[in-house]
Amino acid sequence: MRIHQLWLSTGRLAELRAFYAGVLELPVLDETPGAVTFGVGASRLTFEQAADGPSPFYHFAFNVPEHRFAEAEAWARERVRLIPDAQRQDTFRSENWNAHMLYFYDPAGNVGELIARHTLPGDGGGSFSSRSLECVSEIGVASEDVPATVARLQRRTAAALYRAELNDTFVPVGDEHGLFIVVRRGRVWFPDTGKAAQPAPFRVSVAGPDGAPLTLSDADL
Repeated sequence: MRIHQLWLSTGRLAELRAFYAGVLELPVLDETPGAVTFGVGASRLTFEQAADGPSPFYHFAFNVPEHRFAEAEAWARERVRLIPDAQRQDTFRSENWNAHMLYFYDPAGNVGELIARHTLPGDGGGSFSSRSLECVSEIGVASEDVPATVARLQRRTAAALYRAELNDTFVPVGDEHGLFIVVRRGRVWFPDTGKAAQPAPFRVSVAGPDGAPLTLSDADL
């Protein structure tokens, strides 16, 4: 399931524009007074100005080439502080997912992730840069009822559970190219961020069951 575009809300649009364009050096594809869209490989990431009130935060991930995690780590360390766990480890290996990952905060408190999925073929060469990022591959979804949200997602997308059984705390839906990470509201985002998952407005365009674009929002789930 490929994520074509992800729309997120923020109360700190100017700071995110400066961070993603200036620090991570993502290309700006479109910009208006109330929104900015960045290119992330095959995906587009859009931040939209939120209405007055608390600024939401999100967890999302970018795929990096599976054989270039060390380069991605070095690139990230030059630009951001990696989020450590309680043991002060700040890069991680998932045996179940066969992947390496690291995490960082952006100026709005979003938890970003770079993940090298060794189940995908390696591609790309040259110096690692923002253009080495392959796609937006995850969006976190906080829910009061994880199984019910998963069921609605599966009805709309026909996507399978990813390397997990149905439970009421953490269920990935999709595949290595695109995942909804459905978690129970209040579950703290890995790694030891202290940030409890909360519902937040989003829209996402994915490849639907017939291959045509399908747009979903938090209100659909």
